[in-house]
Amino acid sequence: MKMNSIINITFRAIAITFLFCGNTIAQDQSQSQGKSEATIELSYNKKADMSKTAVAVIKAKNNEGKFVPAKNTQVNFYVVNDKKKQLLKSVKTDIKGQAVIVLQKDLPLDEDLAFTIVAKIENDTLYEDTEEKMHYKDASLTLNLNPQDTARLVTAKVTETGKGGIEIPVKGAEVRFYVQRLFGIMPAAENNTIETDEKGEASFAFPRNIPGDTTGVITVAARMEDNEQFGNVENKAVTSWGTVLAIVRDPFPRALWEPYAPLPLVISISMLFGGVWFTYFFIFFNLRKIKKEEQLAINDSTV
Repeated sequence: MKMNSIINITFRAIAITFLFCGNTIAQDQSQSQGKSEATIELSYNKKADMSKTAVAVIKAKNNEGKFVPAKNTQVNFYVVNDKKKQLLKSVKTDIKGQAVIVLQKDLPLDEDLAFTIVAKIENDTLYEDTEEKMHYKDASLTLNLNPQDTARLVTAKVTETGKGGIEIPVKGAEVRFYVQRLFGIMPAAENNTIETDEKGEASFAFPRNIPGDTTGVITVAARMEDNEQFGNVENKAVTSWGTVLAIVRDPFPRALWEPYAPLPLVISISMLFGGVWFTYFFIFFNLRKIKKEEQLAINDSTV
């Protein structure tokens, strides 16, 4: 009898354990099934001021099955150091689904002198766990131009850092040339893409009809875009190769320091004085009305 009771208790314990584990697994599966699928687009940018940034664009499936930007989602950025991931920073995405992190100047490199950045969505309540990584070498892009050069030749040079800090020219890299504008950049010409030669140089003849500011100053930009080895690298230089922007002066300008005041100021003052004079006329009208009513009352009392 004792042996049978022990066996029964043992079987019951095993059954309860399996039941508990099964419920836990089912609960985990139901929770994972309730999460939306998410994707990460990871890019690397080295700007003209030599600052380095990593940009993760997060998109997730909505109820219609379309991928849309996922805002307010935490993204964990890691750097691989000696085959181990080290957390750099956790950043939440903005309304466009972007999370941006400024990278340190000296990143850990592997034996190929390349760095690896990993972006992860982990333990999120809305989205499934996912990650994306990028593996790039560090490259430099320099611009050489002479404002006095009548040929207006812009030379971009692309180099990568080799062992011992030696700068090695990069051949066959596509460099695109742009002009800086107020709200972004525009191509400097219809065919603005030049490949670097064996010296790592790409030369571009700058057009003569691009407007500059009032003194002809213009900003030239050169970029490597979505390069498989180096990512996005850019540099900028200022020159006086732009055409002088003619200032068309208004013959009848409206400004505080000009004979004609600005229209908003004229309208505001007119409304202010108009309101004052309206108040005066309203009071005068009511006083006159009261006086007439008093005169009528006096005449009625005398009769």
